[in-house]
Amino acid sequence: MIRILLIVLLLAPSSLLAQRGPEPKGEPTGVEAEIHNTYQAFAAAWNKHDADAMAALWTKDGDHMEPDGRTVFGSGEVKRLMTYEHSSVFKNSNLHLAVEHVRLATDKVAIADGTYELFGATDPQGNKIGVRSGYFTSVLVKEADGWKVSSNRLMLPQVLIWRERD
Repeated sequence: MIRILLIVLLLAPSSLLAQRGPEPKGEPTGVEAEIHNTYQAFAAAWNKHDADAMAALWTKDGDHMEPDGRTVFGSGEVKRLMTYEHSSVFKNSNLHLAVEHVRLATDKVAIADGTYELFGATDPQGNKIGVRSGYFTSVLVKEADGWKVSSNRLMLPQVLIWRERD
């Protein structure tokens, strides 16, 4: 009995001192919810392969940069890129997006950071390339009909050789 009591007393402090993770964040509200909705609309349009609906979420002069640095300017060029990609390498793809952070620069300009996973993409020959996971950062502008992407940057994770490993 004394042995059990000693074990409990020894373990109790370590469990009390254990670090807890961050408190779970509730559902987004206000502007953050509006921006989340913009990205939900984008993912839904992507998964329907609807280039018109995807491009409609950009400002008229907005830009989009792919992970390889290819950049298109203007919602018309965004539409052209999405039309091409969704008739070829992304025609059977499915996109999952998660907005992780929204910061308001002004009441009409926001910066959103998040992650994406792309399933079902292929190379130009039709060979599956596996899941593509990455990050995005976007600048959004509030227009009369909602939040629109003014500038979007996609990034693929890269191991930095000079950074210490965790």
